[in-house]
Amino acid sequence: MKFIKNCFILLMAAVAALPLAACGKGKTTTELSGGGAYYTFVDHAGTKIVLNEAPKRTAVLFSSFAEVWKLAGGETAVTVGESVERGFADETALLVDGGAGKTIDTERLLSYKPDFVICSSDIAAQAEAAKLLNQSGIPAAVFHVETFSDYLNMLKICTDITGNFENYKTYGTDVEEKVNEVKKRAEETKSVPQDSILFVRAGSTVSATKAKTAKDNFVCVMLNELGTRNIAENAAVLLDGLSIEEILAENPAHIFVSTMGNEAAAKTYMESVLAGDPWQGLSAVQTGQVHFLPKDLFQFKPNARWGEAYEYLYDLLYTGLS
Repeated sequence: MKFIKNCFILLMAAVAALPLAACGKGKTTTELSGGGAYYTFVDHAGTKIVLNEAPKRTAVLFSSFAEVWKLAGGETAVTVGESVERGFADETALLVDGGAGKTIDTERLLSYKPDFVICSSDIAAQAEAAKLLNQSGIPAAVFHVETFSDYLNMLKICTDITGNFENYKTYGTDVEEKVNEVKKRAEETKSVPQDSILFVRAGSTVSATKAKTAKDNFVCVMLNELGTRNIAENAAVLLDGLSIEEILAENPAHIFVSTMGNEAAAKTYMESVLAGDPWQGLSAVQTGQVHFLPKDLFQFKPNARWGEAYEYLYDLLYTGLS
C-alpha cells in the first residue's frame, strides 16, 4: 500500500499530495483525502485514519509506542502507567490503565478528549478501544511492530504527523544502515548448516514459559535474519510448553531466554529448569550458550536501538562477546 500525505497552505486553495510510508500488513496504498485534511493513512487494521488538523492532545496506550511517538517529537497527554515508568510520558500525563495497557478504561479515555489515539493491535483491549473511538469520531490508529521494517513504517507516519522529518533520518534510516551492516556480516559468517537455536519466553511458572517463533516474536525474526534455525518452527508442541523430549532430540546450539513479568522470578524459575538433569545434557548448557537477554532490548521493542539489538545477538552467535 502507498500512502499520501495531504498538506495544505493556509489562505491558498492548492493542496499538494505527497507519498508516505505504509503502516501495517507490509503493503502500500495511495490515499487522496478531500476537504483539506492534515494527514491521512491506513492503519494495521485497514482503517482509514483522517487527521483534520495536527493533533494537540495525543493518547498512546502502549509504552513502546509512546517511545516511538516521543522519538518522532510528539508529546503524550494520555497514556498507561508503564509509559510514565519508562520515561516516555511526563508524570502529569493522564492514565487510562495503571500498568502496561492490557485493560483500558474507555469511559475515562473518552472523558480526556484526545484528538488522536495510538494503540497496539496485539492487545485486545486496545484494538477494541480503537474501534469504539473511531465510531465516536476520534481518530484511533492501531499499529503492529514485529520487525524493524514495521518500526520504520510507524516512525515515518509519526514523524510525518509531527513534522519532525529529521527525526526519521536520525532514529530511522540511520539505524537502518547499522541493521543492514550487521545482517550483511552475519550472512558472510553464518554457519553451514545453520546453528539451531531455542528461544524461550520465560515467566515464573511452567504455564507461562514457552518457546516462540518468528510468527509471534520479534527477537525470533532477528535470529532468523542472522542465519539461525529455530527448532520450534518444526516442533509446534514447544509453543505450548517446553517438551524436553523434543528439545533433546534437536539439541540446539544456543538457548535464548527473554523474561516477562517479574524479571527476577522468571530468571530464577528458568535457572531451576536448566539445572534439571535432562537439560544438563544439552550442548547449549554444557558449552555455556544459554543467553538471558536484556529486557530493554528484547522484551520491549528496541525502537531507536534496533541496530544495537542486532549487534548484541550477532556477538552472541558469532563472537561470544555479549
